[in-house]
Amino acid sequence: MEDVIEDSKCCKIPKSNREFWVAKIRRNKERDKEEQRKLAEMGWHCITVWECELTPKRREETLESIAFTLNHIWLQDHRTFINTEQEEVDYQMPMAAEEMS
Repeated sequence: MEDVIEDSKCCKIPKSNREFWVAKIRRNKERDKEEQRKLAEMGWHCITVWECELTPKRREETLESIAFTLNHIWLQDHRTFINTEQEEVDYQMPMAAEEMS
C-alpha cells in the first residue's frame, strides 16, 4: 500500500487513518500525472518541486537541477533554430506567456 508514495521525496503518511491517506495520495498522483499529460499535449512542460527540496540544505542543488532541466527543455524546443554549421543565429527568445510565431 505504501509503495504509492515510495518515489515521493518528502511525503509522510499520518499514522492515523493510513488507508485513507494512502488512497488520497494515490489519487492525487494519478490526477497530477494526467494533468501533466494534458499540459504536455498543449506544449507545456511541468517541473515538480517538493517543498522539502527548498530547505536551506537542499535549495542550491534543487535550483541547479531546475536550471539544468530548463536549459535542456529550451534546447529541445529550439533545436530547429540552432544552425548545425555553428553560424550565429539571430533569435530572440519569447517571453514565457508569448507564443512563438
